[in-house]
Amino acid sequence: MSAGLVPLLLVLAVALSSAGFDLFRKVLSRDIAPVPLVFLLATASAPLFGVMVALDGGVDVEPGYVIPALSSTALNLLANFAFLQSVRLSPLSLTVPLLSLTPVFTTLLGMLLLGEHPGWGALAGILLVVAGTFWLTADGNLARPGGGRRNLWHVLSSQPGSLWMAATAMLMSWTIPLDKMAVRHATVPFHGLVLTVGIGAGSLAVLAVQGRWSELAGIRHKRGAFVLALVSSTLALAFQLFVLKFLLVGLIEALKRGIGNLMAMLLGRMVFGEPVTVGKMGAVLLMAFGVLLILV
Repeated sequence: MSAGLVPLLLVLAVALSSAGFDLFRKVLSRDIAPVPLVFLLATASAPLFGVMVALDGGVDVEPGYVIPALSSTALNLLANFAFLQSVRLSPLSLTVPLLSLTPVFTTLLGMLLLGEHPGWGALAGILLVVAGTFWLTADGNLARPGGGRRNLWHVLSSQPGSLWMAATAMLMSWTIPLDKMAVRHATVPFHGLVLTVGIGAGSLAVLAVQGRWSELAGIRHKRGAFVLALVSSTLALAFQLFVLKFLLVGLIEALKRGIGNLMAMLLGRMVFGEPVTVGKMGAVLLMAFGVLLILV
């Protein structure tokens, strides 16, 4: 297999597993509050990364790891809480467009923290992917019941979960450059273990302070969805940490967001019979061209 093909396959794996994780988190959030759900997923995922560490030959940590690792853990914890609160309050289709800002923020932070400077073509591709994602997710949500069109900003701002999703996008954009800094000084499995243990411990502390232990019982009604969420979340994190070794952080986020939305439209049509409109096709073509610019 060509070495140049490996990063693209990893990004595709990240996009698919992340899309599955978002779906199953949405399903689980109907019965389990954000803090208990974050605790359960992180705690169950940590042993899987522990096995990866053992299979990888143990721990190998260099100086410079601690600060970015702990910073990313804290921000990931907050991002998980914000995402789950957002999807509890509002539909995914009306809040996910705000996550399209993540590649832009990540690119800027990659320049500041990592010294990564994508070329003009890649920057143009990132912007096209972001614009296409907004177009794709907004299509069909802007029509007024009585006719006419609504402004996208008005649609998003009318949703109580929008501010939470905007916060999620900002937090996610900070974690990715920090993760890349961390995996320069430690193995990918070990950093995954640190993240999951840290997120689990942080959410456990919040649970202890709030005394909401009884809410953990909600998992009994969603065992299947929980297992699927656990598998998809573990794969998404592992693949993303591995691909950080190959690609610029801004390009990873743009490709992940673009590919993820393309797959969502295709699966929506194939599995649920959702309509493919002219607007959706235009958004797909725009994102495809953006992805092409990023890759060349």
